[in-house]
Amino acid sequence: MYLLDTNIVLHATRQGSPVAAAVERQYGFSQLSIRPAVCEVTIGELLAFAQSWGAPRRAMLRRMIGDFLVIPIGRESIYTRWAELYSHARAHGLAIQHDHNDVWIAAVAHVAGLQLLSTDGAAFLPLRGTEWVDVVVLNPKTGIAVP
Repeated sequence: MYLLDTNIVLHATRQGSPVAAAVERQYGFSQLSIRPAVCEVTIGELLAFAQSWGAPRRAMLRRMIGDFLVIPIGRESIYTRWAELYSHARAHGLAIQHDHNDVWIAAVAHVAGLQLLSTDGAAFLPLRGTEWVDVVVLNPKTGIAVP
């Protein structure tokens, strides 16, 4: 099962997004009986972005949010993982340290045992293949997995 990063959901709200089409072709979320998950922090980010959108796109986002399994961050194991990952990133100068929301999303993915899908290579490529998060980074223009 997958945890979708905010940027993946944003692409899905854009009409004719080649990234959204590529994600659907590769992962078939619309055909799965199991809903993809998002972190509750992603919901906040999405609603902030949607403030400047028109009513149809905001309505589409609301429907999409209703289709996700929303994972709350209010668990001791997630707090602990956030603290560990943030400290690791800071000690090693990793870009993810500058976006606390990305740290929350990675912590939730790890604790929930979900593979994270993201187009944010700056934040997540340095963590790929490590114990910190199981992540697939997709090209932000094509939606194809970055090797």
